[in-house]
Amino acid sequence: MSFDVKDDEINLDDLFSEVEIPDENMYIANEDKAIELISELIKNKSDSSTYFGRRIEKKINYLFSLFSEVTIKNEMLIYEKFLDLCSRLSEQKKIQKLHDKVVISFGGSVSAGKSKFINTISGIGDKLPVGQKTTTAIPTYIIKSDEERIYANSVYGYSTEISTEALNAMAHEFDTVYGIGFPAFVDSIIIESNEYSLPEEIALLDTPGYTKYDEDNNSKKVISDREKAFEQLSISDYLVWLIDIDSGAITEDDIQFIKSLRIKTPILIVFTKADLKPQKEISKIINIARETISKTGIACFGITAYSANEKKEYGANEICKFFNHAISGNVRQNDIISEFRNVENEMSEAIKLAIKQSQDTAQKLFTYISKSNQIMDIRSLTKLWGKANQDSYILNNLLKQYDSIIRNINQDIKEFFGEEV
Repeated sequence: MSFDVKDDEINLDDLFSEVEIPDENMYIANEDKAIELISELIKNKSDSSTYFGRRIEKKINYLFSLFSEVTIKNEMLIYEKFLDLCSRLSEQKKIQKLHDKVVISFGGSVSAGKSKFINTISGIGDKLPVGQKTTTAIPTYIIKSDEERIYANSVYGYSTEISTEALNAMAHEFDTVYGIGFPAFVDSIIIESNEYSLPEEIALLDTPGYTKYDEDNNSKKVISDREKAFEQLSISDYLVWLIDIDSGAITEDDIQFIKSLRIKTPILIVFTKADLKPQKEISKIINIARETISKTGIACFGITAYSANEKKEYGANEICKFFNHAISGNVRQNDIISEFRNVENEMSEAIKLAIKQSQDTAQKLFTYISKSNQIMDIRSLTKLWGKANQDSYILNNLLKQYDSIIRNINQDIKEFFGEEV
């Protein structure tokens, strides 16, 4: 590089000739492109998955109407589970892509460095936008694929392929420039990467960072941020909780938030940005964290520290061990097909229990009647005996109808989602 000096003036063109100025994002610079992106994500598409979910819900409603005259244990709870699954059937693309994968989510405060951490450990480079505001953060899944693709899943049930440039616009400047927050109509994003270095059975989920809630910081926005984080983390299979090592400890707010999630599997706690501290201080922070978490009742797999800048873990290889543990387990809450089968079996067992209870009641009444010599008791008990037998007969017939309708629903699901499920 060289520049000419004339009359004490520097030629700036020569001085910065080798400096590359990044191109401005076209969705920010061009209003027409911005409108095009928005319309693609919010237009009212006629989507077969939405119709399909409603059709299955109609069959479920008919199924439970058959049981209006009998009592089934936890009937309403099971019914609500079915309806929840029906509403999630509209997420066809997401269901197909996450089928039979273990979803490991990453939670923590807005300053915990989740996105950079995920980019590093997954090997996908800088595909996941870093430094998002909570207002622009959208739950984002990262999975292994043969091709590089990004999908935005609409809250209306359909999926649209978008570019990396569109993702970056959604994550950063768009909200500032146009005052539009995509989380209002984008449910989630799925990044498919052929550079993904983790086992393909694992799907990573980056969630919106939660904001500490206190009396001086109790705005609707803060509450909304926490709700978004809670909603995504609570349905994950496994949780990695990230803490900025500069905080020096697990906070009480971290502990209460983790407890509220009611995660059924042990969590991994990682202190991020570990290169900012000397090894001795890192070890001290980890040891104090172990003492703190041991008093909370939270099931903890392990505690470690990591530097995304150095791509280095300051601990006993806890991250790799945690991933292996997740793969070897049988927890797959995002496998909606398996969830359907679990709820179906729960209802079937509840019907069988009701049948057995009716049969046991009839048998006990018959035994009592056969031994009684009180004519009035016999008349009353005979009516109850008849009712118990009738209930048993009705329930047996309902079980057959239930099995038939469930087989029909399962066939519909199989045909709709294809061989992938």
